[in-house]
Amino acid sequence: MKPVKFLASIPQYAYEAEVVQKNEGIIAEQENLSLYQLMESAGLAAFQLLQTEWPNSKTILIVCGKGNNAGDGFILARLALAQGMNVYLHSLAAINEYQGDAQLACQKYLKAGGSLHKFNEIDLTRIDLIVDALLGTGLSGTVRENYRYVIELINQLEKPILSIDLPSGLDANTGQILGCAIKADITVTFVGVKKGLLTGVASDYCGELYFSGLGIGAAFTESISSNITVNSLGSLCSLPSRRQSSHKGNSGFALVIGGNLGMPGAARLSAEASLRSGAGLVGVICHKTNEAMMLSNRPELMLLKFDGEFIDNQQKIEKVNVVIAGPGLGTDAWAKNNFQQALALNKPMVVDADGLNLLAINPQYRDNWILTPHPGEAARLLNCSVAKIEQDRFESARAIALKYGGVCVLKGAGTLISDGENVAINISGNPGMAVGGMGDVLSGIIGALILQLNNIFLAAKYGVYLHGRAADLAIIDGQKGLLASDLFPYIRQLVNE
Repeated sequence: MKPVKFLASIPQYAYEAEVVQKNEGIIAEQENLSLYQLMESAGLAAFQLLQTEWPNSKTILIVCGKGNNAGDGFILARLALAQGMNVYLHSLAAINEYQGDAQLACQKYLKAGGSLHKFNEIDLTRIDLIVDALLGTGLSGTVRENYRYVIELINQLEKPILSIDLPSGLDANTGQILGCAIKADITVTFVGVKKGLLTGVASDYCGELYFSGLGIGAAFTESISSNITVNSLGSLCSLPSRRQSSHKGNSGFALVIGGNLGMPGAARLSAEASLRSGAGLVGVICHKTNEAMMLSNRPELMLLKFDGEFIDNQQKIEKVNVVIAGPGLGTDAWAKNNFQQALALNKPMVVDADGLNLLAINPQYRDNWILTPHPGEAARLLNCSVAKIEQDRFESARAIALKYGGVCVLKGAGTLISDGENVAINISGNPGMAVGGMGDVLSGIIGALILQLNNIFLAAKYGVYLHGRAADLAIIDGQKGLLASDLFPYIRQLVNE
């Protein structure tokens, strides 16, 4: 019941907030627990986390809204009083406005000697910690003005903040900010992890995420199905090992198409990432001005052309098992010609960068490709604004997969992998990855994993996780200054684990 760090607990599934809200009472009843007992457990779990993370806190400010989230706050406040802490509790609702379990929690707090405080009665300089119990998962629409005032004031106080269930003002389903939101240092969420906490800008507001099942978490997961998985190593199968008798042909042949005039690096990064991820052979089709650079210090790569200029060129192209199209491709006549010839091969594909931009111009539907857009490319694929993409990343990833077929990897914090029905939320990676070339490395990794797994959805999930995990291992000297090529030694390490 005591909260644990989310990355340490790794619940296998994430849920829409309404699913948790609708079913937690049903599961609690099956476990002979009432909803009020769940509320008591939530308040206790939050208080235990407070004691663990801020053991020296003597004076706390708890801000409560009107609903059940406030009830959690009242219970925490009562427990803090019992431990001899100084408690200020500011409520945005009058005592007679509370109903049900929240009303009972409020009455028990008052009976224990607690009281409500207006902000002008609180010495904010004495506060060691703030507990956010303002708004829960039921929030819809923009945060109202009286709540906005409190949220903005709290954010300006520069005190540690613990948010209960989710930072107030955050949409639990999309991760979007509904006008304004608490910027928590730690968020503790309960029963089932709400999907919006794990993607997009939510990472800027949740701080460190903790989870407590409140004694019903396991039963909830067993009983309530979800098509949203948390993409972690524990949810992925092992990569197949090579047989003793393996040769390069068994390991598969990947072809990278890109590296237009002035853009050699992207294709080179993608090609080497594919080699480092286990492809047996990697060929590159690039602009003639980049051919020497492509092979420099990486003689294991092969140069190919669709026009058959090189010896045995056509025979090699016919043996290609997977195509990675787009890194540094450009959108000129050379790019369009090569992209069309890549499509004509009708091989499993990873489409990235300018390959996506060309696809947006002439949409096609295929079941055997993985599209890897960042939000800008996703906006072009769906002919909408980037803001629209980020407004609901889950729906955006799903819409791309349904429109174009195959699998969509919508990149960003909490990258989403969707086949149009199921979605995986990736949890590996860090802000050091916000640098040129990272997407090219990802495309190469995924291409190599298609060769090994023969399942594009699984290859996409595994590739995204491995990519982020390699970046996590590579930041030993810090996040700033991390290069895409710094991942190569760790990629090789991870595919062999």
